[in-house]
Amino acid sequence: MNAVDKSDPFVRLVTATDLLEADLWKAVLESAGIPVYFRQEGIAAVSGITVGELAAVDLWVPRDQAAEALEILQDERVEPVDEEGPS
Repeated sequence: MNAVDKSDPFVRLVTATDLLEADLWKAVLESAGIPVYFRQEGIAAVSGITVGELAAVDLWVPRDQAAEALEILQDERVEPVDEEGPS
């Protein structure tokens, strides 16, 4: 088991399914003044893989802004529309 390094100023916030999703989330967070860094985005870019685990991108934010960043992403989430309508 790995211990969390509290001295690291950045924490992994979320993992996007691909670079397009990661770029969208990054733009939303940066517009709120929260810096975002990607990790592992190079694998998909080099290999050309656009789906699956190898296309995933980790978004890292400053530790002291992580709670705010999560709240922003939750506020931006669009719920799926029920196409069948009310029951």
